[in-house]
Amino acid sequence: MDVLRPLSRRLIGLCLVMFLPVMIFGATRERSLPDGVCGGPQTMLEASQTGSAMVQQAFARGMPWRDKTLNEYVNRLGQNLARSSGSQQAFSFYVLYNPAVNAQAFPGGYIVINSGVISLAESEAELASVLSHEIAHENSCDWRAAPRKGNLFELIFLVPTVVLGGPAGIVIASGGDWAATLARARNGRSGEQRADRLAAEYLVRAGYDPRAAAQFFRRLQAEQERDGGEPGGLLATHPRTIDRRKNLEKIIPNLPPPDFAQHDEAEFIRMRRAIREYDDMYSRLVGVRVPGNDAPSPELSRRPPSRATP
Repeated sequence: MDVLRPLSRRLIGLCLVMFLPVMIFGATRERSLPDGVCGGPQTMLEASQTGSAMVQQAFARGMPWRDKTLNEYVNRLGQNLARSSGSQQAFSFYVLYNPAVNAQAFPGGYIVINSGVISLAESEAELASVLSHEIAHENSCDWRAAPRKGNLFELIFLVPTVVLGGPAGIVIASGGDWAATLARARNGRSGEQRADRLAAEYLVRAGYDPRAAAQFFRRLQAEQERDGGEPGGLLATHPRTIDRRKNLEKIIPNLPPPDFAQHDEAEFIRMRRAIREYDDMYSRLVGVRVPGNDAPSPELSRRPPSRATP
């Protein structure tokens, strides 16, 4: 017994190190903190440091959109939506060039959106619906549930899978524990449904028609069907797109009518045109289809036939 006591103390200490942060993060919402505030100053500082590191790794693995005009437009739109949501979190918005329709919220108010979202959207309100969804994740502190063993900085190593592999990459990166993976997937679907509902509310507050969120899902569903469908099943981290659209269509009639604000659709159209022009060049270069476009045949340069020598 005397031999086992030091080992027992070590095991207890290890368990506290591994699981105490999860207990702390999980309890923060019970204190009725403001939206976007996920804990005390130290927790928020660690979240900001982690999120910043994750964004830098996303930039290292991806293609940051270098056009300052587009980045300023997305950041301005996102900041307006964040203010309308009532969040107490500071936000930063970034654009990656990636035709995949995806966006990701990182700890500390960092939101990275793929250019494919802008290319697929047909209005500023549809783009706003995607940004609002990610803001809702931040306001709900959903990132607290992501660390597998309570270490916030473990999130940094998930960035390549999340950014390059899409939302399902989180589950892929989590390991082979089927029971834990299934629990995380269920929590993920629940969080997505809540974020969809909050995003619709944020759109109303910002003066957008919340039906734009359902319209974007309808467009995304059509793209997924053209590409052979979307991953699903018990281990899917997101509900099916068609289910998310139908849930929104049930929620939207119960929302108060928005006070429609004046929005500059011309600016959105200019930004989208720039991306679609780049998409067209990218599609021709690599010979793949991008959202809303069919892959053209690669243009091959041919050497002119040489004249036959007499």
